[in-house]
Amino acid sequence: MSYKHPLLLKIDWKGKIGYGDVISPICYAYTVAQKNCCDVQLSFHWPHNKTFKFKEEDPETLPQRTLFLHQIVKPILFHKVNIEHIYSSVIKYNHTNYDDKSPFHNHWFSRHRNFTSDKPFIALNTTRNHAQTLEDYGGDSKTWKDPVGEVKWAQAEKIIQDDWGLDVKHVDYSTPIHEAVDIYKKCLLAVGYHGSTIWIAKYLRAPMLIYSSKVQTSRSFPWATVQKKMEVTEFANLNPWQLRDRSLKRLAELDIQYEQYLNVPNLHSLRGRKT
Repeated sequence: MSYKHPLLLKIDWKGKIGYGDVISPICYAYTVAQKNCCDVQLSFHWPHNKTFKFKEEDPETLPQRTLFLHQIVKPILFHKVNIEHIYSSVIKYNHTNYDDKSPFHNHWFSRHRNFTSDKPFIALNTTRNHAQTLEDYGGDSKTWKDPVGEVKWAQAEKIIQDDWGLDVKHVDYSTPIHEAVDIYKKCLLAVGYHGSTIWIAKYLRAPMLIYSSKVQTSRSFPWATVQKKMEVTEFANLNPWQLRDRSLKRLAELDIQYEQYLNVPNLHSLRGRKT
């Protein structure tokens, strides 16, 4: 008689437009499966149909992006994480069976890892091509994510090219997902604001320099160098190789702590609650 694990943890998740709204739940599902030695069913509830795009010119639908990102996840041994998409489904809560008390709750990664290419470059993530400004999208609840603004981002790009002597590759929602993954996989350093494709940088364990005015960013991207504001002169004096080394050293320390976190089950704290 074959053994069948008695437990399947079901997680419902409200589908939203951001990369963080996709990568975070995938990584959480794998973390909780490993932590509790169980299978997981992660259900994305999309309020629209299967072919919906936030912008008509977007290279993929939101579910297509989710599928691609799940296909490159680091596999889990002995357990299964299944993802399903439920369309035209409006839920009044954000998620079920979600425990984010620890910053390690979604510390899982893609099986693809960042490495430097023969010709180092900076991956730059800004809001310049967004369909909406952060203010229009969420008011004051979102503007903290980018304290830099278009003018200073343009100045930063010139500094990267002229003073740092490095090429720049822009990555945003208009970048096809496979290209965005390839850029973050090969960049020397990911530079940008708290949002959009910087979550792909995290998924690929890339070194990061993020500009954000809230403490939350250091919790969401714990090996990143986080700055509250950009001073152009100060930015010009940064050393991208030192920033990379600092990020990778911190990431190695976090991996040790994460292994300890995985050794303590937390099913007792979930209980199917909606949050």
